Amino acid sequence: MVRSKRRSGVSAVVGTAIAVMIFFTVMIPMWLYVQQIQTIFMDEVSRRLQFEVEKLNEKLEVIATLQPPEVNPFGKRNLFIIMMNKGPVEISVPTLYVESSRIGLQRIGDTEFKMPPGTVIMMPLNFFVEPGEKVVVRAPTLRGNSFVSGEPIGPNALPYLLVVQLSNVSLGYRYRVEVSVESGVSVNMTRGCVSLRDEEFAEGCKGSAYALRYISNVEDMSDVFAFNIAPGVYIVRALQCSYDGGSCANIAPSPVRVEANGHVVVQIGPLPRLNVPTPIPLQISPLQPNLMVLLGESDFELNVTIPFIVSLGNNTEPLRNINVQLEVIAYDNVTLSATILSNSLNRLSPGDSYIGLFTLRVRDEGDQKWQYGGYFIYRVRVLSAQGLVTGNYYLADEGGFSSPVANGVVYVCKWWREGANIRTSCRAP
Repeated sequence: MVRSKRRSGVSAVVGTAIAVMIFFTVMIPMWLYVQQIQTIFMDEVSRRLQFEVEKLNEKLEVIATLQPPEVNPFGKRNLFIIMMNKGPVEISVPTLYVESSRIGLQRIGDTEFKMPPGTVIMMPLNFFVEPGEKVVVRAPTLRGNSFVSGEPIGPNALPYLLVVQLSNVSLGYRYRVEVSVESGVSVNMTRGCVSLRDEEFAEGCKGSAYALRYISNVEDMSDVFAFNIAPGVYIVRALQCSYDGGSCANIAPSPVRVEANGHVVVQIGPLPRLNVPTPIPLQISPLQPNLMVLLGESDFELNVTIPFIVSLGNNTEPLRNINVQLEVIAYDNVTLSATILSNSLNRLSPGDSYIGLFTLRVRDEGDQKWQYGGYFIYRVRVLSAQGLVTGNYYLADEGGFSSPVANGVVYVCKWWREGANIRTSCRAP
């Protein structure tokens, strides 16, 4: 009896020891392993969230321009790139691509650009733009974003205007306005290309251009000279010459140094500056610009639905509180329920489009069959919008912004029976 009790006691001790051993050798390491896996998972989630935040905060402005052919020994126009890091994080651009209308997508070099916040890189690329060719530059980042330069640019397709307003001129003199690319200290930093409209299509842009005008009547005493330019740095000079061009004198305050990354107005003289309105960054167009509606034999009015589409480009911020207006600007032989209608959009993100509708009640006012049918001409435009990030308020007309506008025509026709035949009557503007 005593021996059996001792054996059971020993078995209990051994079982407990085995259980403790299993707990410390299996359960605790497994628990530590699970905790380690959980820690690794949370660290990876945190790194991924940080990566996405940094990706959203990347803001790289890419500007593509041309160097004038005068700086190249073979008369070629070299492509010039300007990149500015306007975001709070460092941006790495592994390579650059040029998308050409002549040869398609072309990789340019293997240089990687590391750009801390506030960095500006200006350099010519090993790519020559031929006459008739248009190019844009694409800059991908290591975080997966892709930034593109603005409008396509080429020797025969310069994207911007430089307008020189010359005022307080005198009758009987010949005036010469010259625009030239600033040469700068280094040839590698020379950027810009200029031409007049007729020269641009015939010869392509060059390092300088000039326009002459003889003032022979009072209406010409405040005149405007326009040049096509690429982004760059320019010197603008205005000269007053005698009728035969023998002697010329500089007009103050020229010469004027102008750094242009868009449309630019230079005023030489005491008159107020000529303002060129900035376009609201939206596009609008009617889906059915030429619409024909048909009234039945016993109908004299119906509802006309006018669809339109508003789209936002990829190189701008989200917009909100977008106000779209339809305005009837002309009509004949019809009566409309309203001549001005409004439609509002709460928000539009980059790359998105919105399709909206305007509905008008239209009545045909013809008394005789030969008078049946009418039409009305309408205009759809964006009146206002507000930037979601910057808070900038875009207001057409009074706010100094030009409104995107689209026009359309609605033809109201009438049909009726005459014996076995069906007759129709329409009217066009």
